[in-house]
Amino acid sequence: MGRALRRHRSEGRSTDRIPFHALVHITAEDGKPAAPLARCTEIGLGGLRISSAEGLPPQTRVHISMRLSSGRLFTAAGHIAWSKQTIHPSLFGTPTGRDDDALFGIAFDHQSPKDLLPIAGLFDARDRERQRARRIRRRNGLPIHA
Repeated sequence: MGRALRRHRSEGRSTDRIPFHALVHITAEDGKPAAPLARCTEIGLGGLRISSAEGLPPQTRVHISMRLSSGRLFTAAGHIAWSKQTIHPSLFGTPTGRDDDALFGIAFDHQSPKDLLPIAGLFDARDRERQRARRIRRRNGLPIHA
C-alpha cells in the first residue's frame, strides 16, 4: 500500500525538488502583498513549496521574488497549485500568525529554460557536493552510500 501511495503522490509532480530555505516575497496579480512570513522550504524547476502565516487559495495567480544562495534575485510568475492549513481553526482557535500556519505549492507559469538556470545551478551544486562526499568516503575506506 505504501508504494501505491507514493506513486499516487508523485503523479502530480514532474520534476525533482531539493530542500532550500529562503524568504519569499509573494504578491498577487494586482501587486498587493500576499502570504506574510512566506518562506521557501523546497525548490524545483517546476515550482516551490512555501511555509507561511496565511495560505492562499488554489489557482490564485502570484508573482514571487527571492534571493538564491548565489545572491541572485530570482523572480517568477506562477499559481497556487495546492494549499493546506496546518492549524485547524475549529480545533485550536485562530491561527497564531507563525510562519508555519499554512503550507502551499507554487507552480511556475511559462518559465523559459533560460529563466530557470539559477535553479538548475542549485541542483548542479547539490550533485557536485554529493560526488565530493563519495570521493572522501572512498578515499577513507568508508561505504560510499552511508
